[in-house]
Amino acid sequence: MSPKRELNRFFSLLICLFVIALCIGACDFGTNQGPGGEPKRTDKYTYNSERRDLNERVTKRPELFQGHSPDNYNLTATVDVSHVSGVDRISYEILVDGTRVPMVNVIQSFTLDPEMMNRIDAGELFHSNVSNTYEVSLEPDKEPLGLGLGRNYILKRKPKVGTDSNIIQRYADMYIKISYGPNDQRTEDYFHIQAEPSPRTIEYMKTREKEE
Repeated sequence: MSPKRELNRFFSLLICLFVIALCIGACDFGTNQGPGGEPKRTDKYTYNSERRDLNERVTKRPELFQGHSPDNYNLTATVDVSHVSGVDRISYEILVDGTRVPMVNVIQSFTLDPEMMNRIDAGELFHSNVSNTYEVSLEPDKEPLGLGLGRNYILKRKPKVGTDSNIIQRYADMYIKISYGPNDQRTEDYFHIQAEPSPRTIEYMKTREKEE
C-alpha cells in the first residue's frame, strides 16, 4: 500500500474515533439531564427509606409532625371521591407552591392514618415521588410554579370485623414529608394536616356514616 493511501486510512480512522467519542459524550450528557435540563438526582433517598421514615414517625413519634403551615412555601392537601368501573375510589393530592425560598430537589411523600388500611384495598398507604430520576426544583416566581403529588385508592364497602368503623373521623388525616435542599443541607419538614374534602366527598362520607 502506498504511503498516501496509508495516510488517508489513518485520517479516516481518526475521524471515526472522533465521531464515536462525540456520540458517547452526547449519550452521557443526555442521561445526566432531564428533558428540561434538570440534573440527575444524586441523593440517597429511596422509596424504602422514605416509607420507613414516614411510617415510623406516624406510629412511634407522631408528636414530631407540625400542625401549622410551613414558613417557606404553601402546602395544601385535598381529597375527593368518585365511582369508576363499579368501585368507589378516594383520591388524595398535595401541592407545594408559593415558595418564598429556592427549593432544590424537592421530594414529596405522604401516608394516611394507619386505620385506613381497613378501608382501602391496597397493599400500603404510602406514596412518594422519590422514584423520580431527575431533580425538580422550585424558585420564587419561576416555572414550575408548584409541584403536586396524588394517588387514588379503591375503597372497601365494609370494614373488617372488629376494626374501627368510623371512617369519617379518619379519612382526611394526611401525614406528609417535604424535603429539599442540597445533599449536605437538606431541610426535612413533617406535617399532620387535614385534607380539604370536596363537596361530594362530604356527602359520600355522610352516607357511609349512616350505613354503618
